Amino acid sequence: MDSIAQLCSAFGGTYAGQSMTDLFSLYTEIEQKTASFCREHAIACAQGCGTCCEHFMPDITASEARLVAAYLLFIKKDEALIEKVQQSIGNQKGPCPLYRFDSPFHCSVYAARPLICRLFGACAYQDKNGSAVFRRCKYNEEKTMPEHIVFESDVPVMQDYSYALRSLDDQKGEVGFLPEKVASMLDQLQFLAGMLDLDDSNPDDTPNPLAS
Repeated sequence: MDSIAQLCSAFGGTYAGQSMTDLFSLYTEIEQKTASFCREHAIACAQGCGTCCEHFMPDITASEARLVAAYLLFIKKDEALIEKVQQSIGNQKGPCPLYRFDSPFHCSVYAARPLICRLFGACAYQDKNGSAVFRRCKYNEEKTMPEHIVFESDVPVMQDYSYALRSLDDQKGEVGFLPEKVASMLDQLQFLAGMLDLDDSNPDDTPNPLAS
């Protein structure tokens, strides 16, 4: 397997497969809308920046963790990276164990990255007055994005996507830190893969984030 679409197909007919399919569909919609939002408002991270990942540990849902775990097991097939995730249990401040210091793209699971990683710095949020607002990332010293925008028109809002994500989840949207959540899915997916007799002999493949 070398794509999330193939991963979803391989687990077809199972709850895990349906969960991954629904989540990937939501992610595809988000990518389209946030890409359009960023183009329209000249929002972009500095080239090669991954500072947010160095100082943050994502809190994610079970469905997000399932997709990340499946990506690690059946597409990346990187035992050292899986071990790194497991060794990061208890780390709540970062860096994220999936962060790559030796790559300009940084994320080891870019195509399967969780919601917060997709929206941070690429989406508006709703302030206490109900207005859609964008503020520049505090790590964006290069000032490659606007400092502050208040929107009058309908734009992608982080809270709306968060609600959509939690509506797909099988644990009532309960979140936990990435290492714990992903580690909890590894055995479940390996057992299910054994039942399905999945072929995992393909070589490792790292997607180009610019094309994901």
